[in-house]
Amino acid sequence: MAWRDLFARVSISDVVQPCSVFVRSGDLVTKARAVMRSSGLRTLPVIDGGRLEGIITSRQVMRITSTRSNIPVAGLMFPPRLIATPAGDLAKLAKEMVGLGISNVPVVQSYGDKTVVGLVRFDGILKRLAGVMKPSLVVGELMTRKVVTCGPEDELPYVWDIMERTHYSGLPVARYNRRKHTNEVIGVITRSDIIRSGTTRLAEESTKGKGRFRNPPRVRSLMRTPAITATPEMPVSKAIDLMLGRGIGRLPVVEGGELVGIISRSDVIKAACG
Repeated sequence: MAWRDLFARVSISDVVQPCSVFVRSGDLVTKARAVMRSSGLRTLPVIDGGRLEGIITSRQVMRITSTRSNIPVAGLMFPPRLIATPAGDLAKLAKEMVGLGISNVPVVQSYGDKTVVGLVRFDGILKRLAGVMKPSLVVGELMTRKVVTCGPEDELPYVWDIMERTHYSGLPVARYNRRKHTNEVIGVITRSDIIRSGTTRLAEESTKGKGRFRNPPRVRSLMRTPAITATPEMPVSKAIDLMLGRGIGRLPVVEGGELVGIISRSDVIKAACG
């Protein structure tokens, strides 16, 4: 079976996963922040009595300082940019998810009945793709060659802003090797790492003279090492297995010790959509 034909044979109902992590509209934003830290998620559905009321994102939550902790979720939530129904077109939904940089979408009973039945997540789609991927398809054919990176000494609020602008879930941490004249990957920093640390909010409070950090923490304090990488010759099916097995959204691509590209869940799903 051709892997590009996957979406003709799989429906949204086939990839729906349980929606076990959410908040209610009456919860305080501080609870939403705690849920995001414990789960590493950057978007939470807001569900009251089983019905989808909206979503709340890390962009909003992390900017609420401790002095404004009495704000309810209802005061910050907004309608989701995407929702799906079990009978919907998976190929169309996948294209929209990639285009908008959205990694999970609430699935409701119908557009008239907002009862939540689950979520469609990038990893659920990838699991289906992994089973029908051509062994001959390699990372070099799908990878993005222009890579946005950060350095170990960059401040975390600066890196967070990059992620917010680009919608990337993580960045390779790179350092230039003067002796070899190569840009080497020394680690990876993700949105989840920053959310769990809480340093973005604390650093923002510091700029107002209220936080604990006069000097915001730097990437080296949170980055994961060594980085999990791919090569241009690696089969895409193996790259998918790495992303799913390690719970990561992208792999820096290294050749001869030098960073030459990056492959993400979005790259694979975009290629499958045709």
